[in-house]
Amino acid sequence: MQKLEINSEKCTGCRVCELVCALYNEGVNNPALSRIRVTSDYTHRLDSPVACYQCGNPPCVPPCPVSAISKDPETGVVVIDYETCIACGLCSANCPFGAIPQLEDKVIKCEMCDGDPQCVKYCETKALVVVDREAAYQNRRQEHGQKFIKNQKESAGLG
Repeated sequence: MQKLEINSEKCTGCRVCELVCALYNEGVNNPALSRIRVTSDYTHRLDSPVACYQCGNPPCVPPCPVSAISKDPETGVVVIDYETCIACGLCSANCPFGAIPQLEDKVIKCEMCDGDPQCVKYCETKALVVVDREAAYQNRRQEHGQKFIKNQKESAGLG
């Protein structure tokens, strides 16, 4: 199962991802309709794309009163049934990452462009990449383990 991985350090804030996303998903060049949002922290000069993490146990699913949001068992992508959705915003309120924007008449979220995320194709700096979920988690566990061991050695004066 794949997920979108975001490297904020590589993001330049060009917002091409927003434009491509809105054009692909909504047919209009309007970043307000994008399923990926670039947030900017001007104090620290940091731009960071925000999109659905396709959580293993998505906290946005249970609160939906009409079961319009679910996790596709084949792809692992969290999807919204827009025919059923009543735009109550409970999924948006329960997303810990702020990755489900609520518009006037609906909520929207990244659904990985049917397995071919357009934002990734057009990201010049490769701040956005598609990765295998399990491989990404395994790599992170290894990185954290190595950092932990290094810190322990340094604390003990062995580093």
